[in-house]
Amino acid sequence: MKPLTFYAKSKIGKVLAWSALGLVLLITILVTAFSSYFTGTDENELASIPEAVLKWKPIMEEELAKYGMEDYIQIVLAITATESDGSHLDVMQSSEAIGLAPNAIQDPVYSIQIGIKHFKDVIDQMNQTGVDLNTAIQSYNFGSGYLTYIADNGGVHTTELAETYSKEVVAPSLGNTSGQTYPYSAPMADKNGNYLYTNGGNFYYVDLVQQALNSGVTGNWVLAFPVEDQTITSTFGFRIHPITGEQKLHGGIDFAPINGGNPPVFAALKGKVSQTAYSSGWGNYVKLTNGNGIETLYAHLKEITVLPGQQVETGETIGYMGTSGSSTGVHLHFEVYQNNNRIDPAPFLGL
Repeated sequence: MKPLTFYAKSKIGKVLAWSALGLVLLITILVTAFSSYFTGTDENELASIPEAVLKWKPIMEEELAKYGMEDYIQIVLAITATESDGSHLDVMQSSEAIGLAPNAIQDPVYSIQIGIKHFKDVIDQMNQTGVDLNTAIQSYNFGSGYLTYIADNGGVHTTELAETYSKEVVAPSLGNTSGQTYPYSAPMADKNGNYLYTNGGNFYYVDLVQQALNSGVTGNWVLAFPVEDQTITSTFGFRIHPITGEQKLHGGIDFAPINGGNPPVFAALKGKVSQTAYSSGWGNYVKLTNGNGIETLYAHLKEITVLPGQQVETGETIGYMGTSGSSTGVHLHFEVYQNNNRIDPAPFLGL
């Protein structure tokens, strides 16, 4: 029979061992949570948003949730990247929205609160006036008067209308009544003389935000079309959702069969089947891991013909086009991810 001191020491040892293990697990959980909080990455993240902006994503999401506007997180990130790249304390450049001098706000959290409240007001006015989302985005730079101006001039933002408003409204209101310009070097301005109006804001603001939404894509890989019929019914970018009627980011390209039926869907790039599943949004979908950080997703399928873990070649049938999930008709919703960032497939399809 072992002495009682042995059992006491043994029991204490086990308690200490389990306590140590518990402490390690707790530290691991806290480190993971801390890292997730400040990186804010997920499968819908934008490819070109700097980390200095992404670290504020949880606070932005919290503020957007107050107004039921969670779906706008990507565009808020893109606006913030355009405004400051995260390099200023007034991270969303919100000071002027409350009548202060530029960069007067010195608290990033307060900047986000004011910026998102201003953005919410802009979206409300967009819905009231019936203008497009690009008008709302441009008005973050120009001010809310731009929404009324576009509502009175066709309801759709164009660079030409933005330039006119910059020259005839914004610039004069800040003292430039002569149409004075200054050099502006940016790719989107190359065809228009590379200038902006002094004190006139930036009439290329929408282009800059869209650039933040779509750029950051690298690599020289090329995709095959995932369908024989290349009829495109919806492209990558913000649009009015056909079911909810809301302005939302459409994260892929939609192909519809012009001749009807349920035609086959092909792997756009060889790879391994990582998911075959059903969701209320995508319906029946297949996700492929294609290597080098590339993933492709095929949604709203009627039938899936591959299994998880299966290797497929470019052009191999992986299912048949359908209308499962949140869908208004037979089509393929096709998405591309690079390093977990959802990107526009068009450049890699040669479109």
